[in-house]
Amino acid sequence: MLPLAAEKFPATPDELATALAAGLSVRGVQAKGVHAAGAGLAEIAELQVDLTGARCTRDFRVSTAPVTESAAVEIAHFVVMGEPMDFEGTPLRLNLEAEGVSCGFAGAPRDGTLVLTSATGGSLVLAVAHEALEALLHRLAKGVAEKQGVEIRQTKLTLTARGPRVLSFRCTVTAKVFVMTAELSLSGDLEVDEQLQARLSGLTLGGDAMITKMAAGFARPYLDKLEGRTIPLLAFGLGGMRLRDVELATADGLEIRAKFGRG
Repeated sequence: MLPLAAEKFPATPDELATALAAGLSVRGVQAKGVHAAGAGLAEIAELQVDLTGARCTRDFRVSTAPVTESAAVEIAHFVVMGEPMDFEGTPLRLNLEAEGVSCGFAGAPRDGTLVLTSATGGSLVLAVAHEALEALLHRLAKGVAEKQGVEIRQTKLTLTARGPRVLSFRCTVTAKVFVMTAELSLSGDLEVDEQLQARLSGLTLGGDAMITKMAAGFARPYLDKLEGRTIPLLAFGLGGMRLRDVELATADGLEIRAKFGRG
């Protein structure tokens, strides 16, 4: 689902592109470009939404109202990409391509959505480089630790694939506590389902006894909230489309690949 913002629902490909760009903008996402080409809404040859360089946060939301016109828009080739886009300071590579797409409008024109209802075939890639993941975890650990008077000096992340949709992770931080340097590790499992939601489990703290005991006091409540929680990985939902062949790869960081549609 992609957000729309206009006085009335689009009636031409150009109006659709303008409404999509405006819908993203009012939610704080500045698209590099939105282009639609075709003879009419029922004959769009290509719709491309380029989010390269755009910034997005966890506060991004789109309307979840029901579709009012289930087949108002037909798109031969549909692309959403970010090479990369920025998610709260972390570069994220996004590539969604679909063929034979049917879409509908939902909600009200000023706060509406373009909802994918079907596609003959499509693919999705969502990827974060290893160093970007480490930098993200370092920022998160630093933010929590500084409140406890702990200085985080280094963060290392190890990912190990355990199946098509499951991986194990171990994040080790080197911290300075008073005049001593010690290591603390967080390990667990991450599983991604067919709705592109991640679930964390088996979260365990380890490392040097002194800092592990200290960290357990302030970190355990955070970990208990995360244990078993599902976290959406894609701000731009796929409407009624269901993913299949979801796979995780960990060679160069974290990459999630999936297919959808009838193909």
